[in-house]
Amino acid sequence: MKASIVAASAALVGSVAAAHKAHAGFHNMRRDYADNEVCTVYTTVYVHASELPPMVSNSTVVVAPSSAAESSTTPLYTPPAVAPTEVYSAPALPSSFDIYTPAPESSKAPESSKAVESSKAPEPVYTPNAQPSKEGYAAEPQPSKEAYTPKPEPSKEAHKSEATKVEKADKAKPSKSAGGDYSGSGRIVTKDNKWAITYTPYADSGDCKTASEVSADIAKIADLGFTTIRSYSTDCGVFENVVPACQKHSLKVIYGIFLEAGGKDGKGPGSDYANKQLSDIIAHAPKDSVAMVIVGNECIFNSHCTPEDLGPYIDHVRTELRTAGFPDDIAVTTTETVDVWEQQGAALCDHIDVFTVQVHPFFTSSVSASEAGSFAASQLEQAAKVCPEAAAKGKYITEIGWPTSGQANGKAVPGTTQQKEAMESIVKSVGTEACLFSFQNDGWKDGGAFGVEKSFGCADIFA
Repeated sequence: MKASIVAASAALVGSVAAAHKAHAGFHNMRRDYADNEVCTVYTTVYVHASELPPMVSNSTVVVAPSSAAESSTTPLYTPPAVAPTEVYSAPALPSSFDIYTPAPESSKAPESSKAVESSKAPEPVYTPNAQPSKEGYAAEPQPSKEAYTPKPEPSKEAHKSEATKVEKADKAKPSKSAGGDYSGSGRIVTKDNKWAITYTPYADSGDCKTASEVSADIAKIADLGFTTIRSYSTDCGVFENVVPACQKHSLKVIYGIFLEAGGKDGKGPGSDYANKQLSDIIAHAPKDSVAMVIVGNECIFNSHCTPEDLGPYIDHVRTELRTAGFPDDIAVTTTETVDVWEQQGAALCDHIDVFTVQVHPFFTSSVSASEAGSFAASQLEQAAKVCPEAAAKGKYITEIGWPTSGQANGKAVPGTTQQKEAMESIVKSVGTEACLFSFQNDGWKDGGAFGVEKSFGCADIFA
């Protein structure tokens, strides 16, 4: 299940972060690990710069050209005689120019690659009619590397290659058409101050629900007035059962690409595990019913990836979707807790179309059920300041709820009555911007911190 949120007061940050760390199971997907499976730990070793071998200094040796008298006994190259009119004559240099004089020969290279300034006026070194040495003259002077050389016309294939690069770069950029007011794009639909609710097709046993069970769940979600569901991944019959049922009831879907540990070689950004989910979305998602695509769910909070890994992969997902014909106005983003956005999220701002954040009032001990809505609104505004451009297009809470059972967390008390009070407060304050958590209790999870992990199911209070 998901992370707690750091309270607006700086004094609460430590306690809230500790509560998050204490319930790691809250942020994990369904697991089917055997008892004898091996847990692999990845360690990064940092080498101190002082342990590296020293760099070799770079220097430039200036060598004066040898005169004919100083040359070896090897016969000098003598160019064929030419008419005086053919003798190369350089234009006279303006008197204001400083003539470069090579440094005198030395047994030691200069310590610096920069030219050494002389206090004396330089002696001119150019003699118009002197015969140049073999090394110093070519019949037709060659242009320097800096000189302009007209580029040959590229082939059609080269034009096509460059155009493809530009097109892919454009597709990787956050969409301007997804901005301005994403809630007015037609992909965010609200009803009776409600928008979305999270849905996972797992039974309490951890097995996948049957098609008939999923169908009944989706029908109930539609009857309760929700217009959208959030799916975390594409497993367990999402496209076989969930999406067809949503199509039947005209519900939109927030698609998720779930990321875990291991990077590209494991289940992180760019991995086969992640790309398989992307391929599923491209192949099976009805384009008109996509609300948005969320790449990763608290991936940084769970130490499964870094902003440097996640940002480029968000761009990759956007590019692949647009290349496959998905409309440019579909927002592609990621979601993290408030504290992660504030501490590390700035690096993601240029990669997201809209701003999304996880807010769980229960895990802030100073917030009671009746205060959940106002707390949620303040947390959304606080976090959105990290990425103002994305937030200006749209800002949403992708998880928010209240448990019905477990132990109290200061003023935050779980219970059926408290959940009803909290959820009504949340819907009143941020209902059109919040994806409620969750449709049902999750019996397959561990109890987690305060023993509340299984009991966030809230659909019944809206019946």
